[in-house]
Amino acid sequence: MNRKYYTDPFCTELHTKVTKTWPRDGKYHVVLEDTIFYPTGGGQPHDLGTIAGIPVLDVSEDGGQVVHVIDQPLEEDSVELQLDWTRRFFHMQHHTGQHLLSAYFSNEYGWETRGFHLGENYTTIDITTPELDPDTTIQVERAVNQLIYRDLTIKDYLVTLEEAAQLRLRKLPTVDEDIRIVEIDNFDYSPCGGTHLRSTGQIGVLKIIKTEKYKGMTRVYFLCGWAALADYQEKHSIVQDLGNELSVGSSEIIERVKGESAARRELEDKLKDVQNRLWEYQARELVSQTEDTVIFHNVQSGSMEEAQALARHITAQGRFFAAIQAGNRLILAQSLGTEPHCGNLVKQHAVPLGGRGGGSPQLAQVFFQESSNLEQFCNFLQDLSHEFTK
Repeated sequence: MNRKYYTDPFCTELHTKVTKTWPRDGKYHVVLEDTIFYPTGGGQPHDLGTIAGIPVLDVSEDGGQVVHVIDQPLEEDSVELQLDWTRRFFHMQHHTGQHLLSAYFSNEYGWETRGFHLGENYTTIDITTPELDPDTTIQVERAVNQLIYRDLTIKDYLVTLEEAAQLRLRKLPTVDEDIRIVEIDNFDYSPCGGTHLRSTGQIGVLKIIKTEKYKGMTRVYFLCGWAALADYQEKHSIVQDLGNELSVGSSEIIERVKGESAARRELEDKLKDVQNRLWEYQARELVSQTEDTVIFHNVQSGSMEEAQALARHITAQGRFFAAIQAGNRLILAQSLGTEPHCGNLVKQHAVPLGGRGGGSPQLAQVFFQESSNLEQFCNFLQDLSHEFTK
């Protein structure tokens, strides 16, 4: 089989012959005489495209053969292949960018790359350092982009195990023969089976977008080429919209947002204070309207925060038992002493009705999936409430 993705990774169309095809699990597996479709492997996803106009669903390697999966049978033995070039070039830009970034981390800092993931929206590598500070990240990013602008030549070739031992390999090969080396102009030598560019200039640009700690290492997220440009365009648009909304220039947005956030937090604190005062007033009203120590109340807003606050303020005013309903939830609170035990009321009488909850002697809450069960529990409490006043 002629693997065109190695001999000419920029080839997007090819006429070839079908050598084997068979059905499996409602799909059709196809082996071709020649292929432009890269199979999943080495951290790089498979290519997509069409075979005789039929979409390629998957490409994998099995027993030394590249197997293509489609959802329709092929009518002819001679077929046209069409590659999804946008996807392929995304993979090539990011896989080549990964080689450059990993090589720089290795050459300059001695940090090895232990993990590599080429996703649809970003690419990551896991490097052997527990942390990567912002200044180092910026320095690495600048240095790697300088290597990109130097337009270093990239080539690949096969070597024996003995020949590989003479090269400054960044990592050990995983095979013992026909070892494919991807070389970036005497800067990096790496055993690799992926598709790559012809020179570093074709990467365009490499942008590190995030770093995070990962299993004692650092995971580095980055974008290359067209994906990096699209990311910049999106973020530039966001910055412009924010600037217009806040009536400030882009350099002033951060300080303005910090000021707005501080003002919002201050207003939220004032609102919470006013809201709490209102709930305290409502609790006093409820207490003033009762002639005994038992208060039942339904919070119309359905807010649990309001229900909890009312229960707290009611029991703070003396000896009371309060049952405050908020939607399908019920708060029980009491300041009468050790009895009634709010948690036990829920456990012994609400849970058998399908309620979920619990609590302490002074405070408990319960949730009912069915409103009818909540109503039944409330009726039980109403019937029991006269015992609380003794």
